Amino acid sequence: MKRNGVLMVLSALAAVALPAVTACASVDAPPHAGDAGEGFRVASELCASCHAIGVEGASPHPQAPPLRHVLSRYDPDQLVEDLDRAVSVSHLKMPTFHFGDDHPEDLVAYLKTIQQPGPLR
Repeated sequence: MKRNGVLMVLSALAAVALPAVTACASVDAPPHAGDAGEGFRVASELCASCHAIGVEGASPHPQAPPLRHVLSRYDPDQLVEDLDRAVSVSHLKMPTFHFGDDHPEDLVAYLKTIQQPGPLR
């Protein structure tokens, strides 16, 4: 009888501990392609010197559109492809970046979280 009680306690502990361990493991997991948080980091490092990267504010470079309007002008899938291939995007003065890894998908995932209708041309 005592042994059954111990097994029940161990089973209950396992039922509680396993989800907690799994949750902790997923926190430490590397970001996946299309991670908006990683996309914000990419925007902060590579885009913020010219573009407004948030939901409001003007771009530091007057001719650079705020990133919150980019997807109203650019198909998201095409943008990922062009960034992945290091194609100069949108205008001639924009530098060509070599993103590597999953950063084009991450950046576009972030852009999707901040999009607003673009100004009329």
